[in-house]
Amino acid sequence: MQRSTKVYLEIEKSKIKREKARLVLEKSIFLYFLFMLIAVLGFIYNYIGSFTLNALILLGIIILIIGTIPYLVIVHKEEKKIEGFMK
Repeated sequence: MQRSTKVYLEIEKSKIKREKARLVLEKSIFLYFLFMLIAVLGFIYNYIGSFTLNALILLGIIILIIGTIPYLVIVHKEEKKIEGFMK
């Protein structure tokens, strides 16, 4: 297999990994805003108490962090690969 073919396949594999991580990130952002919306509206209309409000906000932040970490790791690995290809 030629070097250019290997590089092309590595790039495509990298794109697929990045796309998967981006989907996880998008879903975690959606869940974060959904938790925030439910927490604020529930608290305003007295459907939930302050403890539940705090729990929903904390869970939303945890979901956001868990969704962001895989994306950051994959992007960092891709940057290292690109730097390796350029040398």
